[in-house]
Amino acid sequence: MFRLQHVLVLTLTVLTASATALSQTQSSYNSVDPFIGTSGDGNTFPGASLPFGMIQWSPDTGDNGWYFYNKSKIYGFGLTHLSGAGCPLYGDVPILPITGELTASPATSLDTYTQSFDHAHEEAHPGYYSVTLASGIEVAFTVTSRAGIARIHFPQGQPARLLVNSGGSANSDVHIGTLPPVGREHDGNQIKIVGDNAVTGSTTAGGFCGTPTRYTLYFAAKFEQPFQTFSTWNGDSIQKNQREAAGKHTGAWLDFGNRSQLQLKVGISYVSEANALANLNLEIPGWNFDQIHTTARDTWTRLLDRISVDGGTPDQRKIFYTGLYHMLLAPNLFSDDNGDYIGFDWKVRSLASTKQQAQYANFSDWDIYRNTIQLQSLLVPTRVGDMMQSLVNDAEQSGQIPRWPAANDVSYVMNGDSPVVLLASAYAFGVRNFDAKTALKYMIKAASEPGKGPHDGEERPYLADYLKLGYVPIDKDASAASRTLEYASDDFAIAQLARSLGDTANYQKFLKQSENWKNLFDAETRWIRPKNSDGTWLQGFDAEKSLPKRPNAPVSTDQNGFEEGNTYQYTFMIPFDYPELIKRIGGDDATTPRLDKFFSKLICWGEPCFNMANEPDFVTPYAYVFAGQPWKTQSVITRIEQQTFNTKSDGIPGNDDLGATSGVYVWNALGLYPGIPGAGGLLLGTPMFPSATVRFGDGRTLSIHSSGTGPYVQQLLINGKPNTNSWLPLSDLATGTSKIEFKLSPEPNKQRGQPANERPPSFMQP
Repeated sequence: MFRLQHVLVLTLTVLTASATALSQTQSSYNSVDPFIGTSGDGNTFPGASLPFGMIQWSPDTGDNGWYFYNKSKIYGFGLTHLSGAGCPLYGDVPILPITGELTASPATSLDTYTQSFDHAHEEAHPGYYSVTLASGIEVAFTVTSRAGIARIHFPQGQPARLLVNSGGSANSDVHIGTLPPVGREHDGNQIKIVGDNAVTGSTTAGGFCGTPTRYTLYFAAKFEQPFQTFSTWNGDSIQKNQREAAGKHTGAWLDFGNRSQLQLKVGISYVSEANALANLNLEIPGWNFDQIHTTARDTWTRLLDRISVDGGTPDQRKIFYTGLYHMLLAPNLFSDDNGDYIGFDWKVRSLASTKQQAQYANFSDWDIYRNTIQLQSLLVPTRVGDMMQSLVNDAEQSGQIPRWPAANDVSYVMNGDSPVVLLASAYAFGVRNFDAKTALKYMIKAASEPGKGPHDGEERPYLADYLKLGYVPIDKDASAASRTLEYASDDFAIAQLARSLGDTANYQKFLKQSENWKNLFDAETRWIRPKNSDGTWLQGFDAEKSLPKRPNAPVSTDQNGFEEGNTYQYTFMIPFDYPELIKRIGGDDATTPRLDKFFSKLICWGEPCFNMANEPDFVTPYAYVFAGQPWKTQSVITRIEQQTFNTKSDGIPGNDDLGATSGVYVWNALGLYPGIPGAGGLLLGTPMFPSATVRFGDGRTLSIHSSGTGPYVQQLLINGKPNTNSWLPLSDLATGTSKIEFKLSPEPNKQRGQPANERPPSFMQP
């Protein structure tokens, strides 16, 4: 009897342990793989960061602040990074453990000190990274919002040494413009060795995508064990036993003697070294690495668990949660724990007397306006309110809303006036804790008054032509057609916010102005076609061959008049007015064959086909919904999920762009997509998982269920009521728990969604 009970207890214990292990394996946190997107142009990083954190401590496999999975050497572990951007930036203050002497300056001989590694000895999770280098050095680090802690093991009997490269930022060699003197102690980089257990300093860099932008990052590092000797370097000069260095390329070499374990912690700030030290002391007061790691894991788990999915394959879950993770990395904290931050006027500002909890930076607006800000608004609305207020603050300090701001500077990267869509969409998706009236004032100013801001740049280049002609002319701007379409979307978003705030006059004005896309619709070819200042069409235009080519374009396959694309890829980037576009193309019968051809490929450049690797096409699968064939939308988005995303390092189809590309997978897997800029609602597709629950930040819950197999929607219930439409207003999810039920089939229902009253509504009705 005892033996039988013992066997039963043992069996139950094993089963319980197995169930627990399975649950842990399938948890949202453990489903994230930060290595996805680290090759194949994804440009993500595998290192440690908290959601929207200031610090992103990650390995760099080159001197450009990027990690490429196919590289085998680490140049350092930089403190700051951007996830998925198309140009290098940050990678500040890379720290590298070594065992050798300082024989040559890392400023000119960095390759001498690089450390080989392989992926078999590398591990990454949200908020944590570790690697064992080929030299036997083991490195692990984890982070808080503005600080990080590292635990380093050195091989027995080998010296424990560190390189702290204060001049090792991604763009430290490029021309980055002139820094205003206000609020800055110095120019260049500097480092100071303090006592026998601390280092402080700063680095000045910038030059994002070749722009004259710049920023200064300050850092303060402490070491649990004292170093015994040290040197600094300045340019190609080694300065033995000297505690300070200031110049273009500086750093420090620290020797801790024969020590098997070393712990260090570092805080950062964009305001001052004193604030960097204060951030460090407040966020990591002790040396308990495991406690910081546990807190980071718990922080990520709570946020990732805002969306829970059941069913699906392990790979689908991994891609989904990794995508969600990438959508929650940026924008980034820019203010310190005490509320200080550097404004766009280069003055030290404070949030201490305001209701704003934090200032944020790094808005990849041209990318994230398409799907990312909407999900963030639902999951973390209060934080997004602070992000939107940050843009308002930037506008008040610089005179205009910054376009693609990096740190406290504006890069003007990409065409369009995309930050206005962020503001309008955040409001439409329920965010209220920002000054929307002031935001609208600057949005209207940008769309109505030509003028210049920082670096003599413009929020809306060629605005005078746009207002006079109703389009941007190709004889003045090589991106004229795509810029016009972006401005039309921006104007539509302004109209939506104006209406929400009761400004009827500006609602009507900008709704009308959003129709400017029609001025570039060529009735003969039935394509968006660039037009000259005199009203004549661009000659040599051929939609099927993407001709003429754009001269001197960054992407050699661009068609003249379009940024990173062609008329096939941009003509359908008018989701707010799809009914009118479809009518002008020739109706459903002319539109759907064009879309069928378009989706014959899912990734392409310079051809008349869909490009999942670039943002303008993200919404296009839903054009079928407006043409009365939602079943084709359901087919295409399933193909996109299955054929363009995977769990390998190249698993993101193109630059992830601060979560925007990942957002396509995440939203479509839920069966939803926020396709209309500035509008509070969702287009309906087909869900990937049998069950999903979205827990909004304001306490509401959305439950999504599907029954049957296959991608095709046969029937749809919303809150228990049959729904034949493919548009879901957010007002239908206004209170408590909402429920969407999909009945799926392997065969399409070609009648559902075909009648005019079953299509999404017109968004152009005044």
